[in-house]
Amino acid sequence: MFVLKGIRAWFRLLLFALFLTVAWSGDYRPTPVDILVAPYRYDFLSWETYNLFDKWVRRAGDVFPWSSPSPPEEREALVMEFFDLGRQLRELNRAGRSGDLADLQPETAPRAEIRALEERRQELQASVEEVLESAINDALINEGFPYWAGTVFPPVDTHFSEPPGVLVVSPRDRIVRLQTVALKPGIDDDERSRMEERVLKEQDLSAVVLNIGGIASYPSIVVETTDLRWALDTIAHEWLHHWFIFRPLGRRYWDSPEMTTLNETAATIGGVELGGLAKALLAGEPPAQQEAGEEQAPSQTPTFDFARAMEETRRRTGELLAQGRVEDAEAYMEQRRLLFVEQGYRIRKINQAYFAFRESYATIPGSISPIGGQMEELRRRSDSLEDFLTTVAGFASYGEFLDHLESGR
Repeated sequence: MFVLKGIRAWFRLLLFALFLTVAWSGDYRPTPVDILVAPYRYDFLSWETYNLFDKWVRRAGDVFPWSSPSPPEEREALVMEFFDLGRQLRELNRAGRSGDLADLQPETAPRAEIRALEERRQELQASVEEVLESAINDALINEGFPYWAGTVFPPVDTHFSEPPGVLVVSPRDRIVRLQTVALKPGIDDDERSRMEERVLKEQDLSAVVLNIGGIASYPSIVVETTDLRWALDTIAHEWLHHWFIFRPLGRRYWDSPEMTTLNETAATIGGVELGGLAKALLAGEPPAQQEAGEEQAPSQTPTFDFARAMEETRRRTGELLAQGRVEDAEAYMEQRRLLFVEQGYRIRKINQAYFAFRESYATIPGSISPIGGQMEELRRRSDSLEDFLTTVAGFASYGEFLDHLESGR
């Protein structure tokens, strides 16, 4: 009976992945931008085919009655070792890029050490992914999310890997996300700039290629990081997108810019809270608070307020565009980008598409959307995290969301 239940659970996961794959491959009519970037598009079907089966075949032994989870302290030790190895590799690779290792032969101690650390981290990765998935699953159950056989639906499933990049396209005369295309990872800056210039010259559109921290494929893809808390927040964020797709909010993701922002902002706020709860479960400690956001000011410039400067840049850009001064707005954004670079922020490009992307995440610097404050108000008024997310997930339009807020007032 135990084996049968496990097989049924595995089969449901396969059906779920197929559902997502079919959803991505609906009535696809390529735009000129799609045709232009076709050689760089990310192959989601190959990702699903390889990683879903690879991950779940490795887990097949878990359905047998003689399999049992490792003790909590052992699981926590694996996680700590995994992220510590990441920090060691980061420092060694930084030394290599700075030239400190440039003259070393392939088998000298530092290079051999790097190889050994990479191999050990790779050995740990699958187990660590499962520990983090379980921590988020348990946090969801503790918050009141429904579950069956100890597992929420859809099951939390993630993989540390380099996620796709994204090409974001906006009109030049206003800040609106017209299109987002997932691209192969690893495209260098020169090729990114050429792609953006082609979109500008051939379509008269603003374009930017950006890195992202994760994407809600199934399993979700989360960039490898040395920060456990950030990893948990991001895994939870992408799981919420999986959960939303079965509800009105997720199914209406692309209906309007406001619906996109509702989805991403709810996933950000919920993901940060779930990440804190999961980390507390791992460590056996009270959950720590962490604000949603991205960039942290470099230590050498503690007086520079990045968030305020980015908001100022966004507002002034909007004013210039509203006056029809497109070229002036573009020159201003480049001037501000250089200021950020001087302050230690490595931002390759700021343009209309850059802000259009950030507008979807209403709690981060560079977004002036009112949805951030509105969503935080709804969270404060909710009885629990589960109540907040269930309420948000039921909205099929931005108007419904506003009506709910107003009725509460």
